[in-house]
Amino acid sequence: MAKLTQIQKLEQIPTAIEVYLSENNANQVALAKLAGIDKAYVNHILKGNENIGKAKIADKYYEAIALAIGFKLEKTYWQHFNTFNFKQSIITFENAREKKIRLGVDGDTGLGKSYAAAKYKQKFPSQVFLVKCSGIENSKEFAINLATEVGVTTTGTKGAIIKRVCEKIKNLGNNPMLIIDEFENSKAGNIPTVKTIADELQGYAAVVVIGIDVQKMLEKGSESRKNGFIQTNRRWSFGWTNLDPSIEEDITLICHELGINNKPTINWLLKRVKDFDSLKNICTTALEEAEITGQEVTISLLNELYPL
Repeated sequence: MAKLTQIQKLEQIPTAIEVYLSENNANQVALAKLAGIDKAYVNHILKGNENIGKAKIADKYYEAIALAIGFKLEKTYWQHFNTFNFKQSIITFENAREKKIRLGVDGDTGLGKSYAAAKYKQKFPSQVFLVKCSGIENSKEFAINLATEVGVTTTGTKGAIIKRVCEKIKNLGNNPMLIIDEFENSKAGNIPTVKTIADELQGYAAVVVIGIDVQKMLEKGSESRKNGFIQTNRRWSFGWTNLDPSIEEDITLICHELGINNKPTINWLLKRVKDFDSLKNICTTALEEAEITGQEVTISLLNELYPL
């Protein structure tokens, strides 16, 4: 079994324990006996704790519980990592929600913007609404997608749909937030729509836009005096979080967490990899092959898998 991920240990296994105890009318003592471990491990794992006192809970205790309750642990070679850009994105989301303001996250592809947004929505499913822009949809289709996400009727004019969306969000309370991802794909007609949404939700909810070179897009459109761009650019004229394109430090930390500690191998990755998607694909493939062949991840293995 590969090293367990944080998601497996802190989310999947605790949830599986809750389901098992409920469906089998069992208690923690009985489960501990079935798994052949001390009850304290069951109790702490169920609570999502990674330690008992100062001692870290070893993977074998999670595996023992999973085996006892019949929860299949799929082999996985990747997990969640608190990268610098992930933390910067989450800070932006938290700040926007708390203050009910408009903010933006701008950065190249592969830096984790969409991943951070999805994880944040997962944490606050009832308060955070996430919609993506598409280069092939018009503003009416964008409004329909947003209405579907918020859970209101999608019929009627674009204006009627947007009004229902905003009324639903405004009446929610508990700091609701709208995240518009891949904003660089917005067709011209979307820009006035987003401006209207921002105005309607001002003081009621946060609106965060995410994308690649979104600031430049809005500024350029504003200079060309395109419909809605001047007003929208003004509303997002401050409060941008620009993600760091340099991920070398994160690559090194991730390698160590994945058990790749060979310095020449890490240097190979530092020279070749510029985004997290590529890092995930390369490391996952290499770790799978290393387990099959019973060797560690080396430069030779990487060159064999990814020749120049």
